[in-house]
Amino acid sequence: MYTRKSSEEGLDMVFNSLDAQREAGLDYIKSQRSHGWVAIDDLYDDGGFSGGNTERPGLKRLLADIRSQRVDIVVVYKVDRLSRSLTDFARLMQTFDEHSVSFVSVTQQFNTTTSMGRLTLNMLLSFAQFEREIAGERIRDKVAATKRKGLFVGGNPPLGYRRPMPSDPNPANKVLRVVPEEAAIVRRIYALYLESGSPLGVAKQLEAEGTPPPRPSKNNDRSPGDKRWDTSVISRVLTNAIYIGQIVHVRGHNLPKGKGRGTREVWPGQHEAIIDRATWDRVRARMDQAKPRAEPRWTHTHLLKKKLKTIEGVTMTPANTANLKGDRGKHIVRYYISLKACKQGYRTCPIGRVNAGLIDDLVRAMVLDRLEAAHGLILDEIEATSRDHWVREIIESVVLGLDHIDVALSIAQIRACADALGEAARAKPNGRAGDRPRRRCHFTPQVRIEPSERQGIRGGREVLTTELQIKRHDGRRLLLSPEGRDLVPRLNAASTLVPSPHIVRAIGQAFVLHEAVMRTRGEVNAIADQHGIHRSRVHHLLHLTRLSPAAIRAALTGTLSPRIALEDLHDAADSLDWSLQAVRLGLPTHGS
Repeated sequence: MYTRKSSEEGLDMVFNSLDAQREAGLDYIKSQRSHGWVAIDDLYDDGGFSGGNTERPGLKRLLADIRSQRVDIVVVYKVDRLSRSLTDFARLMQTFDEHSVSFVSVTQQFNTTTSMGRLTLNMLLSFAQFEREIAGERIRDKVAATKRKGLFVGGNPPLGYRRPMPSDPNPANKVLRVVPEEAAIVRRIYALYLESGSPLGVAKQLEAEGTPPPRPSKNNDRSPGDKRWDTSVISRVLTNAIYIGQIVHVRGHNLPKGKGRGTREVWPGQHEAIIDRATWDRVRARMDQAKPRAEPRWTHTHLLKKKLKTIEGVTMTPANTANLKGDRGKHIVRYYISLKACKQGYRTCPIGRVNAGLIDDLVRAMVLDRLEAAHGLILDEIEATSRDHWVREIIESVVLGLDHIDVALSIAQIRACADALGEAARAKPNGRAGDRPRRRCHFTPQVRIEPSERQGIRGGREVLTTELQIKRHDGRRLLLSPEGRDLVPRLNAASTLVPSPHIVRAIGQAFVLHEAVMRTRGEVNAIADQHGIHRSRVHHLLHLTRLSPAAIRAALTGTLSPRIALEDLHDAADSLDWSLQAVRLGLPTHGS
């Protein structure tokens, strides 16, 4: 039985709309008991979720159970409870058909296994979508007409303004009123930005001056004391043309581009301006100068996008930057950055940012190890894109602290993965030990099972916890064990070990030069001149040929610790004692 309500209004009542829908559906199921219908105990409720898309947790659980073949018939109170989008509904029906699942609407009875039933269903959906779109058009027309008259319409008025109150003169006039105290803060923000040119600098200065924080919106659960000045608030104030007496309108601004969003229109407002035009133009000019240069964008999906948070509950968002590598172009570095660090500065967030490659590899290794050890699933053999797709589906959330990382896995999604991949992901019972992939994470995490309040273990989750430390080394922030050891080997997209390219290149150059010196019996400086390499560089590289075979093998196979840089290899080569080299590089020694 699936239930949905678009708004959260009334959901806190003892008997709400979801309960009414469920009761009607359960009564219908009881009436079909003679046909073998039995309602399962799981609840698939989506209170406060729109039917215009499929981003609903209850619907996702229902689809996971359908793929697990736990559901034969989906019952709803009305068709539009499942979806108000004809496209989404067609996709849902295709999923139902693929798993031989029937669909029943209690108040609109039809049989989807017949062509007439499908026609009826499509007509109902078309009218439902038409009704939804017409209602949206009416609202957008009203908003556009109001803004053309120069009146503010929307949610909370911006900082510096308020709506008219009954105590005001002429309260029927809907024009915004200026709040003098807040208007002074707005002018202070513009002045500070012209001085510093930095939204973060403005926010810090307001905090330092003890300026009262902006009021929270009505839909914000935070108390006024939780609200702080940050870059997002400052940027909204600096870019809002309402402060120079204008009303900006973009029809359908919440729609995707090319999906009905209109052009930007500016209308003279009836309200009093707070900022003069000259100041506005100076701020705009400075903001245009401060726009970041276009950076190469990372086009692949970040494994933990929308799933990674800090221990404080702050979302970490993916980003990338480009490092110049001389004539070899730019090297794109991916990372996750805390939104708190973005908005309030790095000093306010102990996590700050972490290298995306390192934490993606760690979490992927933890999940794959757990799937194999506890569920008999081996995803290494499938294509890397499909493997990461299922890893993302299985991960509910990742919480990163300074001394540990928690990875929560959905048990329902693990079962859906097993059903979808079938034998392709099953461990071979007769496989040789040597056929099994190596352990991906060097440490076994602690596992905590958290049953779902409604669905027990079957709908619960597994939480994997691994202790770690975030340590800065050679300009990077590494994820290491508390003892300073590596958590995972360095892997490529196919989960095979890869060495550091610059170390491989340096060792290769070193032996080429060494062979040239030995073959020609010439001076090192002359060899350097012949190869067009700086003489000091050649001496530096030749030093690497003193490394032991074990050290060179580790460097070329990627089994060296990521903490080992090229200079560390150079320093280890100072000693001709191969055992001492192994100790310096963290390699196994004879007898250890």
